[in-house]
Amino acid sequence: MDYWCYGLSADDILERIPNTETYTLSSLYPDTLYYFWLSARSQRGEGATTPPIPVRTKQYVPGAPPRNVTVEATSPTTINVSWLPPPVERSNGAIVYYKVFFVEVGRSDSEATVTTLNSTSIVLDELKRWTEYKIWVLAGTSVGDGPRSYPYTV
Repeated sequence: MDYWCYGLSADDILERIPNTETYTLSSLYPDTLYYFWLSARSQRGEGATTPPIPVRTKQYVPGAPPRNVTVEATSPTTINVSWLPPPVERSNGAIVYYKVFFVEVGRSDSEATVTTLNSTSIVLDELKRWTEYKIWVLAGTSVGDGPRSYPYTV
């Protein structure tokens, strides 16, 4: 059995599997399309191959936080927060939500208010006047939450 990852040159076979009836592949990337094909081998050589069989690995949680997070206080009680999705190669699937956490500086992270949304920006309003907040963001797939961004204070 041979296999190949979508996006590579057709000449870049990733692995040639020894003669066996079953085999478990490991170290594959999440949410990645692979092509597999089989052929019989005998003392006379290798037979014809099957047509390529496409298989996509399952999604996983994002492997990186959202990028380019910006936080800006626009009034004594309002903060604009925006960001870009994690890099595509680290998304590990379709990003289906973001979570924005914010908490007053000096309070425990466990006391943070969490807002879940599917856009890449939010206006935090009705905040305490002249109060510093710590803010961070994470992205999630249908499997779960990825790592959180660096916490920003504003």
